[in-house]
Amino acid sequence: MKKPLVFFLGIAFLASALTVSAEACTSFILKAEDNSPVYGRTCEWGVFDLKSNLVLVPRNFLNTSNLDNGKQGMSWKSKYGFVAINALDLSYYLDGMNETGLTVGGLYMPGFTEYQTIEEGKESSTLNAAELISYILGEFGTVDEVKAALPNLRVVDNKDIAKAFGAPTPLHFVVTDNAGDSIVIEYVDGKLNIYDNTIGVMTNSPPYYWHLLNLRNYTNLTPLAPGPGTYTVDGVNFTPFGMGAGMTGLPGDYSGPSRFVRAFFYTHTSLPMADADVAINQASRILDNFNYPKGFVREEQAPDKHVLNLTAWTVIGDIKNKRYYWWTEYNRQMRMVDLGKLNFDGAKVIAIPLDKTRSQNIDDRTGDFQN
Repeated sequence: MKKPLVFFLGIAFLASALTVSAEACTSFILKAEDNSPVYGRTCEWGVFDLKSNLVLVPRNFLNTSNLDNGKQGMSWKSKYGFVAINALDLSYYLDGMNETGLTVGGLYMPGFTEYQTIEEGKESSTLNAAELISYILGEFGTVDEVKAALPNLRVVDNKDIAKAFGAPTPLHFVVTDNAGDSIVIEYVDGKLNIYDNTIGVMTNSPPYYWHLLNLRNYTNLTPLAPGPGTYTVDGVNFTPFGMGAGMTGLPGDYSGPSRFVRAFFYTHTSLPMADADVAINQASRILDNFNYPKGFVREEQAPDKHVLNLTAWTVIGDIKNKRYYWWTEYNRQMRMVDLGKLNFDGAKVIAIPLDKTRSQNIDDRTGDFQN
């Protein structure tokens, strides 16, 4: 169905109005020459300390979804074990990987996300949105399985959870599997939309299809700078000053649309990567470009009061080798858990803090110069 011009003008206005948000994330997929997919994402949050843990959830774990007003929704027993990152010690997750390598990230999409509504008599197939990540991680091994299952579910908001969390949770979701297939899941106007994430990039508002249209504004960009003497008019040399001139016009602000464009060009100009280890190194370098220096991005609540946006934690998922990496605002050392070595047959959920201590782990090499 064609959308009228006024719709696109409206959505563009909303995009500009939502360029600063208390939560902003960037995600992307890299694929090595041996077909190893590597997933990277940042999580920005400035409203309060997320106090995130890394949580191990065993397979065969029994779950029942909590709906509004004390109602109970669908119940399921996890087929797969997984690790995931939560917030505020709650059993609701923002990112994670299961034992097949399937990786799911929840990214903020304020102003556009509108989940479905509860229908009387359909509670047994109704799931609250805050539990969608744990449901997908526990139940599925491929993107195709997720695509087939979601139309049969109703995914709804839970205002009680939003109150407990201290902020709304208007999310859209990126799912990537061992084959490198990836999708974006969005709920807009109460309807489910699933997009094949063929370019492997996602940020925040507006919805995915708008970002794809917006990329057409940057088709002139290239990693190749014009060579010497390319621009000479009447004997006057207009050769660019140095490297990078081919990317002149690449948006540098921290809005969702601008980060989407940058993530696209960072990933799609990457040189061939032999294997997952090379792709992990490249992913870490790309992710550094989306860190929020503390104080640079602020949301004004009053003339003398601002919410600071900062990169709380960053994740890399080695999907083929089932290794989950992370670092945080407080400690930039990369840490990892190997899911192939974890015991998912236990009966308990185990949570560990992302940081043992909130201090930078600095390797003092002074002693190497001592005789």
